[in-house]
Parts: sequence; C-alpha cells; structure tokens
Amino acid sequence: MRKRLVLVALLAAVTLMLGLVGCSSGDAAGGKAQEDVEGLPAWADEAAVTEQARDAIDLFVARDYDGLAALFGEPAPAASDFEKAARAAEDVGGFESYGDVSFAHYDGGADGVAAIVVQQAHCENDDLVYSVGIAEDGRLVGFRIS
Repeated sequence: MRKRLVLVALLAAVTLMLGLVGCSSGDAAGGKAQEDVEGLPAWADEAAVTEQARDAIDLFVARDYDGLAALFGEPAPAASDFEKAARAAEDVGGFESYGDVSFAHYDGGADGVAAIVVQQAHCENDDLVYSVGIAEDGRLVGFRIS
C-alpha cells in the first residue's frame, strides 16, 4: 500500500509540476536547461520565504485552491490542478505539523532567480514534501508535492 501511495504521489507531483511550470527546459535559442542550486538566492530572506511557502501550503491544506492559484502570476494555474493533487495525496491523512525545511534556487529566465523552499510536512499516516518556488517579486512560480 505504501509503494502504491508513493507512486501516486510522485505521479501527481510530476503532473502538477509540468502543469504549473510548463515544459521550458531551456530558452528559445537552445539555452542551457535550468538547474536547481542549493541555498537561497541573494535577495531571499530565509524566514520570509519559509513563512510565504507555509502560507501557500496552509491554503492547500485548507483546500482553498482558488486562493493558492491567486498567489501565482499570469497565467495562473487552474484551481482544479491543486484539487487533483490533493485527491492523490488523501491517503497520507490530515496535516499535523511542519518538519525540516531546506532551500534551493534556480534561474527561471524571464522570471529571474527564484527561491525554492522544500518543506517537509508530517501527516497522520505519512510525510509529504512540498516544494514551493517563489519569485523575487513575491509571486509563486511553482508548487509541487511528493
């Protein structure tokens, strides 16, 4: 059962990631693919981006998918994308507490350098890992669950 849950969660995460981030692995001129780099970009404050990521996760946990979608720039992802991810993660049970947090960043091209907050969440039956991408202007540029 656990293997099935992990497989479903990973499939949902990949689907959501592709839907939210798109398929841009390089620029139109054949540029280099983006790479995640450990640590936050120079503009990011650890406490501030952690709080912002947790606020987004709290909206997801509260099933406020429209509120979560509103945190993104245009074009905003569909609230139904988050709803599908939530259904895929239902077997882990309700949210209990936050766990470890780590950070990375990547060059998002036109979006600039984005901070990535990787937040562990303890749930009733298992743990989830949320990866929240935040642009320097404060809007979300990614939201993934695994």
